[in-house]
Amino acid sequence: MPTTPAALLERLNAIAAALERSRRALALIGLGSVGSELERLDRWSDLDFFVIARPGERDWFIQTADWLQGAAPLAYTFRNTPDGSKVLFQDGIYAEFAVFGPQQLPELPLWGARLVWAAPDFPQGQLPQAAAPGSPPATERAHHLGEALTNLLVGLGRFWRGERLSALKFVQEDALGHVLALDADRAERAAKGAPGADAFGLERRFEQRYPEVARLLPAFAPGYGETPQAALALLEHLERHEEVPPAMSCAIREAAQPPNLQSGPC
Repeated sequence: MPTTPAALLERLNAIAAALERSRRALALIGLGSVGSELERLDRWSDLDFFVIARPGERDWFIQTADWLQGAAPLAYTFRNTPDGSKVLFQDGIYAEFAVFGPQQLPELPLWGARLVWAAPDFPQGQLPQAAAPGSPPATERAHHLGEALTNLLVGLGRFWRGERLSALKFVQEDALGHVLALDADRAERAAKGAPGADAFGLERRFEQRYPEVARLLPAFAPGYGETPQAALALLEHLERHEEVPPAMSCAIREAAQPPNLQSGPC
């Protein structure tokens, strides 16, 4: 549900106050749009945060989200990982969080994080510096290309077999993800990417960061019944920018044709 940036920050401060009152926590770390890039905060944002518990107190925070009632009444809670939960407050603010001990702090993905609150005896005093994700090595680019091409081929076979949902996933989700990873890397190398990358999801803010590629997304993901068209659009895009083996180009084009028009191996 939409809210306001002011309400989100106020709720985060209320969570910090609840943690301080509990005397069981050492720090509250804001992530995502309530992390270090507060300019991204808008009425569609939610709250993502880490709680750093005092030694021996982590399980108390994880076993129940009732301590969050000290910040505002809850409408729904769902423990989705061994470390954390997703919650909906009664006023519509949605949050996802995880809880860790201080010894785990150096291992946490803290790129773009912000220290919202810390107890006076917080051992680190400040967050460890986290490097931004770098460009993938050539071997990773080759992996993305190989996965994209083979996903296209397998997905087309699923489509003509009648497994259209599986085909959609292979082509318009899996292959598309690898194609976009290649596009993002290429844009970053050319210094054409806007700031605001998300270390956990390439698709986040993709339209804003890579507008040239974003204009092609309707062709790359046209929907349930259009997988062959999507596969051909993705293949043609790869051929313009990558070294696609001719045998794979031929096989994918052949597989995109209705079965009665397929003539066999290239």
